[in-house]
Amino acid sequence: MDLLDAVAMILALVIVTSTLFFPSPAVTGPGTPDPGESQPAAARNLSVIVAGVDERLQGGHRLFLTPRSVPGAATGPLVPEENQTALEAENSTVIVPDYDDEELARLVEENGVSLMLLSVQNAYALYAWDEVPARESAAALRTLAKNLLRESAPLEVSDDGSELKSSFTHALESYAAVGETLQGTAPLNRTTVDAALEANRQGSEHLRDAFERLKNPMLEAPEEIAAADLSLPRAVPEDALPLLQRYVYEDRTGANDISLMLESVRSTGVYYVHDRSRETVVAEPGRTFLLVQVKATNLGHKGESRTYTIRTPELRAFTLQYRGTTYAPVTLVPGTSLGEPYTATRLDRYGVKTGYIVFDVPEALNLDECTIRVTLDGGASPVWALGKSL
Repeated sequence: MDLLDAVAMILALVIVTSTLFFPSPAVTGPGTPDPGESQPAAARNLSVIVAGVDERLQGGHRLFLTPRSVPGAATGPLVPEENQTALEAENSTVIVPDYDDEELARLVEENGVSLMLLSVQNAYALYAWDEVPARESAAALRTLAKNLLRESAPLEVSDDGSELKSSFTHALESYAAVGETLQGTAPLNRTTVDAALEANRQGSEHLRDAFERLKNPMLEAPEEIAAADLSLPRAVPEDALPLLQRYVYEDRTGANDISLMLESVRSTGVYYVHDRSRETVVAEPGRTFLLVQVKATNLGHKGESRTYTIRTPELRAFTLQYRGTTYAPVTLVPGTSLGEPYTATRLDRYGVKTGYIVFDVPEALNLDECTIRVTLDGGASPVWALGKSL
């Protein structure tokens, strides 16, 4: 699934969410209210929650859907008058239904919105390769779908309700598959992203079919709706350093000044090991190796201490942050086609150490949203913005 298909699917899910649950318009005729009169709150239902969602998404604005109940909705069934009930009892035999059609319809009506919104949230996180929100929303979607499968499976429905149950069951199975696809801690790759997006699409289509088979439209939004926080681009800190900007700090003893700088960034999908194995290392589909060149310099001795050497930061001190996900450097063996790897080392006065730090990241990663933080001895932690340069 390419980028345009992913965007189109997300917008389609949003639009379906905002339109599926509206009651059908009433037919004008004798005794119907004047069109100029205000409509009851129940007829507006979910429009108060998802109105303008697609415009906000296309415009790049943050979408945050919060639980809200619809005012004015019926709070309970209408109770017929006592005399009317008595007459009906005399003229007809009350048949107690043997099926769970109403219970099934209630499950669909009360949980369909939450399922759809979680699916929208997950689809957008997948499109953006936002790994943490993708896994969190997938886990929530799977949990809800599994619970509903257990609750709906034992329900006995009539022939009229069999198609509704089938559509709802298929939707829940597809949504559960989203969570199963994204389980674990392995990095996202194109195979898992495409599979999860397809499962979201199938689940939403089956859920739409289920709503079309309901006899009555929804009159009230559920009290608890999962908030869908679409992870749109985040700005890097204003004080983040640009590439080629050095950060100067003291060593532990305060006897020497050290300069640290990120010089350049590039990416590659493959590299080679220069040893007897001649191994070729290829990035997973949808991923790439991001190379950041680091330069550390011992600027020289100061003060009265006789310590003239310094130690550069450890490899683990460098972390890359992108859209809420933190990436640790890849440990490289010596001698690869990538060049000299960065390692912690001791430097004499005016000594210099350069080398590449490598991160395994999504291929769709946007450098303008990436930062690298270095945790130094003494508590300092300078941040560089990879999309900025002097």
